[in-house]
Amino acid sequence: MQFQTLKLDHVGIRVTDLAVSEAFYAKLGFLRDPEEFSEEGKACGLVHPTGLRIHLIFNGTAAEEGNVLLDAAIKRPGYTHAAFIIESMAELVAWLGQEGIAITEGPVEMGHGRRSVCFIRDPDRNVLEFNEILPAL
Repeated sequence: MQFQTLKLDHVGIRVTDLAVSEAFYAKLGFLRDPEEFSEEGKACGLVHPTGLRIHLIFNGTAAEEGNVLLDAAIKRPGYTHAAFIIESMAELVAWLGQEGIAITEGPVEMGHGRRSVCFIRDPDRNVLEFNEILPAL
């Protein structure tokens, strides 16, 4: 049997403090969707004006080693980051500076028509990647 996937619905991001994480993602334009909040499920849906959705899973326990998928010596399988396409890398970098959000890597120009790999971390050290699609030469 075959089926057709239409699009990505959302990315789930485990966090330790809902209020802190919700404030951080609000800076990125994500606001709470009141219809996607579950106290018993420990999930809070956020939506961006573009329609992009994320779910904050607020049952995390802070880890001493930081992000257990990326910062620990043993590299376990799992989702390592969410990546977003942006309009202007220069504008993003300037905005991150104004907001006091540290860039952990980049920006660097990559192949495949992307000026990318500008990585940041959220308050729980979850990784977010931003890509600017460059015009074809």
